[in-house]
Amino acid sequence: MIGVISGDIIKSQTIPKQQYDAMLYQLEQSLRAVVTKTSLWNIYRGDAFQLQINHVENTTTIAILLYLHLKASGYEVRQSIAIGNVENPRNDIKTATGSAFTLSGQGLDEISNQRFKLAIDNHHNESFALNMAFIDVLLTKITQKQANALFVYLTQKNNNHSELAKLLKTSRENVTKLLNLAHYQLIEKFIAYSQQYIKQLTHPGDV
Repeated sequence: MIGVISGDIIKSQTIPKQQYDAMLYQLEQSLRAVVTKTSLWNIYRGDAFQLQINHVENTTTIAILLYLHLKASGYEVRQSIAIGNVENPRNDIKTATGSAFTLSGQGLDEISNQRFKLAIDNHHNESFALNMAFIDVLLTKITQKQANALFVYLTQKNNNHSELAKLLKTSRENVTKLLNLAHYQLIEKFIAYSQQYIKQLTHPGDV
């Protein structure tokens, strides 16, 4: 089982031509910032991208981090997350096949106002889907500064607010305020819950 994320930049067609290259550069930088060495990714059709996550339990985590990194740079992104099998693995994931790729691609075609859509091959858990929907709402409402603070908080080993203040060049009080407005504790709890849930689902013998 693997995770696949298909996504694109929202309203990219409204970005002026002189700013389009900057958007593509930021998309590439954001992907590099969140993927691991075991993940594969590809940018296609201008503003669209696809990610293959081999450590499947990290799939929703990477989707959240990618959303935050891009939002901190002023871009909104939508992502179709799928967990399934890979039948024909390829280093160039455009030509790979399997239910994870099929479900992810279909989900992106069907996505409407959400930022995240989730599908798990031959499995549906209403509780997990509902939690994902709540996270969708929370993240859609945060600001660029809140997204940046939350991304740094989630990716730093030492995420003490005083240490984060040094990185963000602001006060500890402001860091705490930004994180609270971003509902950082709820997001952090969901990430831990999703990693455990997906691991239990895909590798039951390891849990």
